Parts: sequence; structure tokens; C-alpha cells
Amino acid sequence: MRRDQLTILVSLVLFGATFAVFNRVLVADFVQWDDDINIYDNPHIQGLNASNLRWIFTTCEYPPRYAPLYWLGWAINCQLGGLNPSGFHLTDLLFHAANASLVFLLIRRLLLLATSKGAGGEPNRRIWFCSALAALLWAAHPFRVESVAWAAGRTYVQSFFFLMLSALCYLRFQTAPAETGRGRFYWISLFCFAASLLSYPIGLTFVVVLVVLDFYPLRRFKPGLAGLWDAAAVRIWLEKVPYALVAALVLAATLLLRASNNRLGPPPSLEQFGIGARAMQALYVWAYYVWKPCLPFHLSPVYTTLANFDPSAWPFWLSAVFVAGATMLLLCRCRQWPWALALWLCHLALLVPMLGLTEHPHSTSDRYGYLPGLTWSVLIAAALWRLSSRPRLFAAAAACAAALAMFWAALSLRQVRVWQNSETLFTHMLRELGNHPCAQDIHWRLGGYFARQGKTDAAVQHYQTSLQILPTAKTYAAFARLMETNGLAEAALTNYLGLLQLNPNAATIAKVGGLLSNLGRTGEANSFYRTTLIAFPNLAPELNNLAWQFVTDPDATNRNGTEAVRLAQIACALTEHQIPVLVGTLAAAYAEAGRFKEAIETAQQARALAEAAGQPEVAEKNRQLLELYRSGRPCREPPGLPKSTVPGTGGGLK
Repeated sequence: MRRDQLTILVSLVLFGATFAVFNRVLVADFVQWDDDINIYDNPHIQGLNASNLRWIFTTCEYPPRYAPLYWLGWAINCQLGGLNPSGFHLTDLLFHAANASLVFLLIRRLLLLATSKGAGGEPNRRIWFCSALAALLWAAHPFRVESVAWAAGRTYVQSFFFLMLSALCYLRFQTAPAETGRGRFYWISLFCFAASLLSYPIGLTFVVVLVVLDFYPLRRFKPGLAGLWDAAAVRIWLEKVPYALVAALVLAATLLLRASNNRLGPPPSLEQFGIGARAMQALYVWAYYVWKPCLPFHLSPVYTTLANFDPSAWPFWLSAVFVAGATMLLLCRCRQWPWALALWLCHLALLVPMLGLTEHPHSTSDRYGYLPGLTWSVLIAAALWRLSSRPRLFAAAAACAAALAMFWAALSLRQVRVWQNSETLFTHMLRELGNHPCAQDIHWRLGGYFARQGKTDAAVQHYQTSLQILPTAKTYAAFARLMETNGLAEAALTNYLGLLQLNPNAATIAKVGGLLSNLGRTGEANSFYRTTLIAFPNLAPELNNLAWQFVTDPDATNRNGTEAVRLAQIACALTEHQIPVLVGTLAAAYAEAGRFKEAIETAQQARALAEAAGQPEVAEKNRQLLELYRSGRPCREPPGLPKSTVPGTGGGLK
């Protein structure tokens, strides 16, 4: 079989094997682990119209990175197949299967270069076998599941795809004969690098990897310090300038867009997250992605080690000793083991964007190992190739590697099931988190999922557990909405009061006051509004609602026309007398105070405003009240009935 045919065949086999391992993702649903924010609740990617495209190419909201191709890919999915999760998962799976083939091609090229067979010599076909086995180990590893099975994880598979194309084209540019017009491969490489960063900037430090490749296996620099600055070396450095400029432009776009977005807070200061803590976190992450891929058990989207850590704890010092020791050893042995130093430097460089130096708290997510995992696959391929000259050892090592690939594939199959839907994912996460406080957030999310499914009892259970672990505003708000939707006003009130303690705001104040009134607890409602208006004197809805209470309360002792007029006048002044419901309340207040002439004029104004605003129910209600005022009677509501919620009477603002 010819060399090109063998390469194509091996690539296709790897593509098919990877697709087979992960094909169960095609029946998975979206999960409420950012899929809601990014995809199915995001109107900006649901179609390729001008407004959406403008947002796609100018946003840096979530995630806080400038990555327009990331959003554009989802918009294309929506345009072609709507919000069908199978289409999104299929695209992710195709990217990952293609990446497995690209990893094989890259490892094969690196082995050929390292064995001096990259310039067209006929290599031993065992290089194909070693490269394919290492690529399969990379593709089937359980660390890949998060990026493939999670729809929002496309950032990594898509960015990696373009980065592999960039690396392959760069190597082709360096090794192809000059007469073949190899310069075009350089520009294709640069274009793919830009596409990778615009998909998601996991490859910001890729230019460092290119420099490492120039040292080994390309061996473009001459030995000694002088070889770093001679004429040939200057040309090598100049080749990297466009890559560095592209990375700098993407980084600058991210920083500028983040600065213009008020919803994105600033990174933690040095007082909040000191230099020493950042350094120890970085050392831990570098070491973590050495040992954790060897023990891919108990995987979860959330790891809590870096949530609130002590930099002086033993795992961090041990990591520091390991990273420093490995670096010193490989520098001392660089002449004997140039390949080992090159791989280690690539590992360190590729992980820089994942170190979380500007993030606190941080997490060592599985998806962060998608790109750095490539270095260890190259190491496995190199080790197998070294043993290929000793048939028995090579056969044993290859058998072990094949068995390991099957074992990892089995673990991946099991891990894919975890991502089938929000319930399976969050249940698994709770099992892994145990009693950690981070479980509070997962209970909240699981409660929200069950609420969407109409499983109220299950939702209530998880909301209550979340509040027991740590009361938060988002849990109180979700729990209150669920209770209100199910007609449980007392339970809704309890949760809105909890929310109000943590996050006082106009919307929650209006909810509490409205619920107290609707429950017939008018005295409490009046007291609540009075207390609220002391702290927030310019809340028009609350002013209006309290005025309405003073007008229509069935208990005569709670009515106060003079105070109602004062409150309603303030509410109307705050809104420039342009809101029909507020003007209608002012008319009712005038009537309660016995000022019927002003009540009639104001009711006419409210009716006219409602008609102009296209609010027929409000206009009709004010017409009825106008007749009441003309007969010299104030507005009343029957005793024992809840307050009116018809817009235009004031009750509709509760």
C-alpha cells in the first residue's frame, strides 16, 4: 500500500473509532450548565440576520472572551436545524472525530522529523502504528467527554481543529521543497491560527510552541547562544511576529469589549488574590494535568480544590517541587533528551491560558486538558517508537497501550451517560461534591430543571436543600416564582421576604406588597410600604400601591384620602404624569379626599392616556370610575375580596 493511501486509511479508521466511542452524545439533551445561557435561551444566535451578526461580532458577554466564530457556529446550527440538540452534538462529535485524525497526522509528522525522515524518506511503517495508537489514546480519553458531550463545550473542539491545521501547515511550510511554493502554507497556517483564536483563545501561547518546534525537531537554530541571533535566527523570529500580532489583537479586543461591559466585573485585585497565591495555583495546575490524566476517575464539571485554597498546603508545595524539579532536570539533560524538554515546554506553554491567573475562584476543568493532552500523546508515540527496534518489548508495550485505549474508551462511554440531560449531570455532580458548599449551586440548578419539567415536588426539595446549605438571592427568587406560579401565595411571600433581605430591589418590594394585599393582610401591607418608602422614597410603583390601599381598603380605619393624594402625586410626578395606572390612582385619591372636581378631571386624563397608549381595559375602567366620581362617590372594593388587579386602578402595579 502506498504511503498516502496508508495515511488516509489510518485517518479514516481513527475518525470512525472516535465517532463510535462518543456516538451516544447524539441522543443527549441540552443541559442547564450554560447551554441555556449560550444556546437555547440566547436569542442572538437563533438565526443569521443582521442584528444577530452584529451581536456575534461585537460581544464579549459570556464567556468573557472575544470569540465570534464560536457564536457563529451555533447560529449556523440554529439556521439549519433549529434548536434541536442532536444537531449541536453532531457538529461537536464531527469536530472531535476530525481532531483525532489531525492528531494522528501531527504526531506522525513530528516522529518523521525527529527520526530525520520528514524530508521525503521512506520511514518504517511502525511510525504510522505508533502515531495512530497515541492519537486513539488521546481521542478516547475520558477527559475529552466534557468537550464533546457538552454542547457549550464546542469552544475547545472547534478551536483545536483550526489549531491543528495551523500546526500541520507550519510544519509543511518548513519541510516542503522551496520549488513547490511552500510560502502559501505559512499564510494558511496563520489564517487557521486566527480562526482558532476567534473560535476560542485556548491557543494564545501557540507561538511559543512554534518556537519550541523550531528548536526540536526542526533543528532550525544553530547550537550556542550566537545561533539565537544570527541572520538565519532573525528570519525565524520574524516569522513569529504575525502570530504574536494576531494573538495580541484578539487579546486586545477581549479586554476592550470587557471594559465596555458593565456586567462583567473587574478581575480580582492583588489584595484579593495575591502574587504568591496565583503562583501556587499555576504550579498546581501545571502538575495537575500531568497526574490527573493518568487517573481519570471521579470526573465532574466542578472541582473544588482551587475554590478557596491555602497556598501553603502540601498539594501546592508538592506541585511546586515537581514542576521546578522536572524543569531543572530537563534543562540539565537537554542535550541527551531534547524531545523531553520540548514536550515539557509545550505542556507549560499550552496551559498558560488555563492557569486562572486573573480568576478567583478557579477550577481545573476536564476541557482544559483537551489541548495540553496532545503533548502526552506525542510522548507515548515517541516511547513506542523507541521500543520498536526491540520486537518483544514493542509488542508488549503496544498491547498495553491498546488495552489502555479500550479501558479509557469504556470510561468515556460511561462518562457520556452522565451528560445525557440536566438531571443525570447534576445528580452525578452532587454525588461527587458530597457535603461541599458548592453543592448549593447544583441543588439550585437541579431545582430549576425540575421546575421547567413541571415536577414541583422535586423542585421544592432541591430549592429547600440549596437554602439550607447557603441562602442566596437566586434560590429565593426561583423558589418564590415557583410557589407563585403554583398559587401558593404564602410560600411565595416567605421566599420573597428572604430575597428582600439579601437583595432589596423595587421588583421584589412590589411583589411582597402585592402578595400581602392579595392575602388580605392590608395592615401589614401598609406598614411594609411605609417602611420601604422610608428607605426608597422614589419608588413610583410602591407609592402608587400604598396610595391605592389608602383609597380602597374595606376597613375604614385604614383609609386616608389626604395621604393617598400626597403619595399618588409624588408617583405621578416621578413619571411625568404619563402612566395611565398612576394617574388613575391619583383620581381615586382625590375622590377619597372629597375633591371630586379634581377626581373627574384626573380620571378623564387617565382615560385619554390609556386610549393613546392602546390600553382599552385601563380606559374602560377609568370610564366607569369617572361615572362614579360624577355621582359624588369614591372608589370602593367589596370587603373580603382581594384588591383589584385591573390596570388603571392602581392594583395592577403590585
